[in-house]
Amino acid sequence: MIGVQEWIRDLLMSRGALVESGEDGRIGAMLPSEVAASLGAEEWFSLDLRDDAGEWMDRMERLLPASPLLVEAQYRSPRPPSPIDAASLLASGLAIQNGIWRLVEDTGATAAYLFFTFQYTIESDDRSAGVATVCLNADTGSLVAAPENYLLAIRDGLVETSGVAGPGVVERRYPPAVRAAQAAFRKHVAQAEENANRRLARDAERVESYYAGLLAQIEKRIARRAGDDDAAAKERSRAAATQADRAAKLEDLRRKYALRVRIEPALLLAVRAPVRRISVRLIRKKEERAHSLDWNPVLGVLELPLCEHCSEPAHPLHLCERVHLLCRNCWAQCPGCSRCFCRVCQPRCKCGAEAE
Repeated sequence: MIGVQEWIRDLLMSRGALVESGEDGRIGAMLPSEVAASLGAEEWFSLDLRDDAGEWMDRMERLLPASPLLVEAQYRSPRPPSPIDAASLLASGLAIQNGIWRLVEDTGATAAYLFFTFQYTIESDDRSAGVATVCLNADTGSLVAAPENYLLAIRDGLVETSGVAGPGVVERRYPPAVRAAQAAFRKHVAQAEENANRRLARDAERVESYYAGLLAQIEKRIARRAGDDDAAAKERSRAAATQADRAAKLEDLRRKYALRVRIEPALLLAVRAPVRRISVRLIRKKEERAHSLDWNPVLGVLELPLCEHCSEPAHPLHLCERVHLLCRNCWAQCPGCSRCFCRVCQPRCKCGAEAE
């Protein structure tokens, strides 16, 4: 709920509103007249997200531009990142299962961080909505584990600029951002699915009980009229129609409680911020590859790479013979011959079995 509250607050503030938000999910704002008109609200605006978050998420969409809004900024850190013990950080944080690393250098640098804000909508017999922010380091391709905390920590030091997200950068990093957003929304979808299935089971039981009673009565009438072929045939026809009606009612219930999930980009914030850049050589057998990892001084963490096949966090990291960066699932055994193979190098094992 905090994510939705902050998103609505920031959106209103970006449109010139004076906003106050409480810890209990309440938001109060003095709206410019044109914003109030767009929302269909009074200029003094108040809402309680505990009661009507879905409705107000719909209204807030009217304030969004036709395409996702891009804002670019530079983080003016009050002090440069302190020197670090890069070797110790790598030893404790970079776990390589089938290869080794060698430290090349550790230098001060700036990285382009892309904060993708997505809005999700889950529709069934009822409707829920929310937002999530995913942050990627566009330079190294790593996923920031706590994007809300990072943004909150640097917000006061942001100065608007341009040229942070260069041509092709957003397009290249957008697919892994979507996958990370889907993972973030998964628990909300699972909860909605559980609730929908519970209501479906309840209503289906009622339908089954009702039609079971009707069919039992028809079976009794068929038994009583066993000597009258025409009357018995009419009852059997009535039973078939009742069973068809029951099947139609159950199908209507399944459609009613089916989940429809929609994820849409709402905002992209591109921020250039200082980091400590650690250059390493990743080595597998006789092959090696240069790679860079960033230490985030605000969060105090080493940002780990994503799998080059599925874009999931690659921790622990696996390397193929060509030194592709892989997660455990993308360097897994072939279901046919039990040999590990790289899903980047080849879509299926050389034995011909389909990858799982």
